[in-house]
Amino acid sequence: MAVDTALIQQYSDNILLLVQQLTLKVAPTVFQKPNCQGEISFQDQLASSDADEKLARNEVVRNSDPNYDRRKIVPRYFYQAPLVDSMDKVMMAKDPTNEIVRNNAASLARAKDKVVCDAFFATAYSGKAGGTSNTLTGDQVIAAGGAGLTMAKIRQAKKVLDQNEVESENRYFAITAEEVEDLLAITEVTSTDYAQVKALVSGQPGTICGFNFIQTERLPISSTTRKCAAYHKNGMVLGTWKELIASIDIMPGLHFSAQIYAGQSYGATRLEEERVVEVDCIE
Repeated sequence: MAVDTALIQQYSDNILLLVQQLTLKVAPTVFQKPNCQGEISFQDQLASSDADEKLARNEVVRNSDPNYDRRKIVPRYFYQAPLVDSMDKVMMAKDPTNEIVRNNAASLARAKDKVVCDAFFATAYSGKAGGTSNTLTGDQVIAAGGAGLTMAKIRQAKKVLDQNEVESENRYFAITAEEVEDLLAITEVTSTDYAQVKALVSGQPGTICGFNFIQTERLPISSTTRKCAAYHKNGMVLGTWKELIASIDIMPGLHFSAQIYAGQSYGATRLEEERVVEVDCIE
């Protein structure tokens, strides 16, 4: 929208932010890796191993090597840099700078959530040099089956994580407004669960089958199939290369316009397929 639409002659002396996601929703629910450096970063991992049994007196100890692995994280950079003409503050009834700063922050929050939402289902790379590809397959993918989100799908996602012996705490389920509507229409939801769904509709955290439900509109969709994610916090990692850079700079070469800049660098990937379940839903 052009600056001219906010001039004094336009009936309003306030600048309102148009409807948008203003704060982080999904990004805070995954494992955080701050202070990343270099072209790529790795999150080192130690795989589980079974205990050996002592079968005889004075038996020789059988040593084993730890089973190390790692996941590759690649940084991306996002920014916003609107310009405020030096005459804007004169022509407008309100200085737009504060609203633009807030708008920049909201833009970066949406970008960060989108990076995590895409990483739920993208190929993740492991190995010493990050050359081994890993995808969600088999039991880690619950097919749409021509339906939206159902209690059967929620229970199946819980079963998959339970069978993988994923910790019961810090489990999340990322869905969109369409799936919230599906939940409200499910007749088999217990009264307790229904109260949780109502809380989710009201913008409060809702919990069903041990999942903390997160509503976001950043999940990928292909045709009419939305990819939702049931996951444990440690199943995903968000690496940060640069924390928020914010600056308001006067640009002499642009007649002293103000550049209101905000930027941030981060990347995300799956850490373990066993901790993430793709739940496909028809919208």
